[in-house]
Amino acid sequence: MIQYFKSDRGALLLLLATSALLLLFGLHARELWGAETRWANITLQMLQSGDYFDPYLMGTPYYDKPLPSYWLIALAAKLFGGLGNFSLRLPSVLGAWSSVWLVYELGARLFDKRTGLLAGWLLTTTFFFLVWARVATADVLTVCGVLAAVWWYWRGPEDTRASRYLVFLLILALTSLLKGLIGFILPVLVLLPHLLSEGRWKRHLNLRLVPGLVTAAALYMVPFALSHGYGEPTYGESGLALVFRENVVRFFQPFDQFGPVWLYVAYLPIYTLPWAPCWLLGLWWAVRNWQHTERNVRWLILGLGLLFLFFTACGSRRSYYVLPLVPFAQLLGAWWLNRHLLLRAAAGPASSRRWVWGIGTAAAVMWLVFGVVYPWTNGGGGAPQFASDVRNAASRQALWPEWQLVLIDVDNRVPMYLDNPGAPFLYVKGSDDYPREGSSADLLAWLTKKYGRPFDPARTILIEDSTDPLHIPLGYLQADHGTVISRPNNGARLSHAHGHVSIAFIPRSGQALARDGAQQ
Repeated sequence: MIQYFKSDRGALLLLLATSALLLLFGLHARELWGAETRWANITLQMLQSGDYFDPYLMGTPYYDKPLPSYWLIALAAKLFGGLGNFSLRLPSVLGAWSSVWLVYELGARLFDKRTGLLAGWLLTTTFFFLVWARVATADVLTVCGVLAAVWWYWRGPEDTRASRYLVFLLILALTSLLKGLIGFILPVLVLLPHLLSEGRWKRHLNLRLVPGLVTAAALYMVPFALSHGYGEPTYGESGLALVFRENVVRFFQPFDQFGPVWLYVAYLPIYTLPWAPCWLLGLWWAVRNWQHTERNVRWLILGLGLLFLFFTACGSRRSYYVLPLVPFAQLLGAWWLNRHLLLRAAAGPASSRRWVWGIGTAAAVMWLVFGVVYPWTNGGGGAPQFASDVRNAASRQALWPEWQLVLIDVDNRVPMYLDNPGAPFLYVKGSDDYPREGSSADLLAWLTKKYGRPFDPARTILIEDSTDPLHIPLGYLQADHGTVISRPNNGARLSHAHGHVSIAFIPRSGQALARDGAQQ
């Protein structure tokens, strides 16, 4: 594709511009999905409480991941005026966008710029890469960190200066602070075949490593030290203890996520669609002609194989754990595709044009899915619309920051949409012994006893979930509260899905609000 531009830079700029469009367009439109509800809830509580060292999930200590992934989201929220879908997902988007550039750079260094460009386009139009790039978790940020470490190594694989080691190890430390110690393990596994070949490890195992190791270890410990020194003394969870539990114990003695041993055999091709045939054909050709295969291709295959074996050996398996393998698989696919196109060059440029059209069509389809279909299916109702209805109804009586919100066993996707610059949310677990019948005065008295402070009956909004749209568990509150009930979005209506509903109880104040509640 480079031949269609006057310069390599023009081809790269088109790739980066297209990837930015696919990553950003409609980013705000999709409701919170899967694990990103945890990141949203934890970050929101940090922003509301001002405590950035003690992560809480719905009011409960939850130090499941290191702190920097939450800090990045909090920084985006500060820069963009609050926590919303856009600011929540922006760090992942930037990590994915950087990954596209890093794959281009790796392809250019390992093979040539044409292969790097193809690899970037394959990654940009990989469906599941885009799915997870637009989700607020640490997974794509980890992918970016792994690629950054591998790219830095390949800028000078024979360079043994202390400064080279320092930057490489700092990248490993920062990546490990996003999700866990795999930020250190995965780049080392990828590079291990190259380090072992020709005895390179002997040259790199020298005293110039020591300053970098000490500095990287100190950097890694900073968030945990801050949490220990400035967090609440009564917090009760140790970040380092959970690092050990989530990274070491989970590997050898998994306590959840028990996927079958063949899981990644099925999901690596799925996660590289629509381009899985390219890297599978490249793998088949390279293995069949191993002795005549380029050295960098052999390194790529061996590194990919070690990553695959590592994740397979771990007893805790989930489909999206293959994400770090996806860019390297697409690099292999780009190498095979470039070789295929070069072999066909003697017959004319028709083959190259077909692939250009194919990649362009894939990009257009991805844009339609993420920029058009997602926004429509998530519109017309759902959690964002529910939050807007609650805010509008409450604001007729008082300014929004004056309200106290109490969430009773509510799915943790809703609170972010109800972001309140006033008092932080309070959470009541479904297992708590709050009054299931009686009056609103009984429930407020129970809350006063639980939290040790009074609640203003005229400024407290109570929100709960129900799995039955026709049944309101705390229906007794309707005696003196208006109700706002969530509505299904377009996608749910189209599929006739009947999920849970959220119900907000707002104190009655005049006939207008009573009419609004009755209409809801």
